[in-house]
Amino acid sequence: MTVHSPAPEHPGARRRRNRRRALPAALVLALAAAITACGSDEPSRYSRTCGVVVDGSGSAAASRTGFDAEAKLKATLEKFLSDHKCRRTSFAPITKVSEASKCQVSPLDLDPDTSKTADRERARTAMRAVALSNALKLLRCAQKEEPGSDVLGGLSRIALSKPSGDDASFDVLVVSDFDQGDTDFRLGRQDLSTAASRRTVIDGFLKSHGAPKLSGADIYPVGYGMKYHTDTSHYEQFNAFWTELLEGRVKAHVDTTYRR
Repeated sequence: MTVHSPAPEHPGARRRRNRRRALPAALVLALAAAITACGSDEPSRYSRTCGVVVDGSGSAAASRTGFDAEAKLKATLEKFLSDHKCRRTSFAPITKVSEASKCQVSPLDLDPDTSKTADRERARTAMRAVALSNALKLLRCAQKEEPGSDVLGGLSRIALSKPSGDDASFDVLVVSDFDQGDTDFRLGRQDLSTAASRRTVIDGFLKSHGAPKLSGADIYPVGYGMKYHTDTSHYEQFNAFWTELLEGRVKAHVDTTYRR
């Protein structure tokens, strides 16, 4: 009797059968990964870089003519840091000579590495409280220095903490009335009445003081223009000056979310 061997299996059929066998295993692995991800309570890590600039000039006092920088820091800073999911956060003062001021506090990591069992949200909240404490220390140091308000210098100093790269975000909270008044430049003495006169003033100001390297940064003022809150015409000139300088020349974006 002749025994016939089975016909050799076509390679394509064998591959299809192997794929059918492998499919359930792949599904099991995918489902297991999905369940693990869904079951994890670990929040995603923060990565945003932020800056805080505090004005210690005479106008920052808690007085009838001041804008009360301390109260504004307490009311705004922790919310700002939380809203923007700030991680590495740096600080800079505004004094008569902001860039050369000896007042400084170290940068903070507001989302530090912790153990797997630690409550990350609680750790973040605690670090934001530390950031507020440090900002208040910086403010008090700045208030002890010679009176003056080099706002542009404070912005130049915080710009040193800006991440490199065109796509790197940088959110900066500036607690100041923006009333520039240093040895060489007093905003209140400038002619800001027309667009042409403002351009001339800005040209000279940036030539003597230098432009902060904050292109692409988002600037959030607090206390901005409070000196002029009852003087509409002067406020409009003041606002036009800073808008042209910060957005037109420096190429930053000014956001009024926290303006008070």
